Amino acid sequence: MSFPRRQTSAYQRTWSPGRASGVLVFFWTMIFWGATQAALWMTGAGHPLGLLKLDLRHFSEGEYWRLFSYQFLHASPVHFFANLLVLWYAGREIEPIIGRVNFLWLCLLANAIGGAVSMYAGAGAAVIGFSAAVAAVLAAYATIMPELEAGFSFFHLFPLRCRAKYLAAAMILFAATCAATRTLPEIGPAGILTGSVLGWVWARKLGFGNPLWFQRRRFERTQRELRIQRMNAEDFVRMEIDPILEKISRDGIGSLSRAERKVLELGRGKLCSQAESGD
Repeated sequence: MSFPRRQTSAYQRTWSPGRASGVLVFFWTMIFWGATQAALWMTGAGHPLGLLKLDLRHFSEGEYWRLFSYQFLHASPVHFFANLLVLWYAGREIEPIIGRVNFLWLCLLANAIGGAVSMYAGAGAAVIGFSAAVAAVLAAYATIMPELEAGFSFFHLFPLRCRAKYLAAAMILFAATCAATRTLPEIGPAGILTGSVLGWVWARKLGFGNPLWFQRRRFERTQRELRIQRMNAEDFVRMEIDPILEKISRDGIGSLSRAERKVLELGRGKLCSQAESGD
């Protein structure tokens, strides 16, 4: 049974309630660190959190743990809840499809690579947040199920209904704008773009996504060549040669494209082969 284009399918989760999953691991880790960050800032004891931020100066001095620890902090409640919302809904859709191991590696690599890119592209600004991994998850989600239209709400807050491909496009546009205008450097716009590319490539390497334009052209060319090979000489002349001859009589031989000249050469070969077989 196929679902209409604008209808959201009832996707069945493959894990049972209470069973650990990559989404739940990252979700509750973010909840814990988000609550810890909020509590420390509210009590005025948030200075130690600076040891977790990722910036080029401290990283160059040997504080390599920052490439891992920076993802536990967030720039604002909006930053935190946006990441949490996308991770929860998009992550639950793609983890059963690509598998837990692929999902975990995608998030970890996206945050590591995205953090490194943000650090070098941020002009000295400290980077925090889980945004690169979330961008990779959303990009993979849009690659695997681009037309899926789903409603999003987090405890009935921030209701949203949109197709996956439009959500990913909006995220990329937002990150590109921030990177170009050098706004919100703390959330790592360059890392978000890097994570988006990684999520797209990861999903395609696993066999998901629509064919690219050059893949479609190669497939169509291959199918046409096979169809021509199966034709006998009479069918080939009637279906392929006659339209080209009409074009020559109408516009001249100089109007022929390279592909049409190649068809004429193939026709000559087919006619010669038929003549030899007839002899």
